[in-house]
Amino acid sequence: MNKEMADYYARHAAGSNPFNWIQVHPLMTPEIIEEYPFDHAGVGETSLMMALCPEAVDMGRAGDNTGWYTATAPDASAELGQKGRDLILARLRKLLGP
Repeated sequence: MNKEMADYYARHAAGSNPFNWIQVHPLMTPEIIEEYPFDHAGVGETSLMMALCPEAVDMGRAGDNTGWYTATAPDASAELGQKGRDLILARLRKLLGP
């Protein structure tokens, strides 16, 4: 047993807790989603993938009617994905500092 941790809960109550340093930030805020269509496997996600990892996108399969959520995928474009990427990166730069 590590005695150095014996006062962990007392330090935790005083605010000395490493979990206080961890923050979770979604990539897309409601404000970004107002400007960019986010979805799963539709125009938004497919466009982001076209901009970020084009080799992972097979547009020949767009419109395969694999589900209602893919119905907008044929409208995807790398240009739209770049807009989403830029909105996300601007937010991350603002959050992470100068």
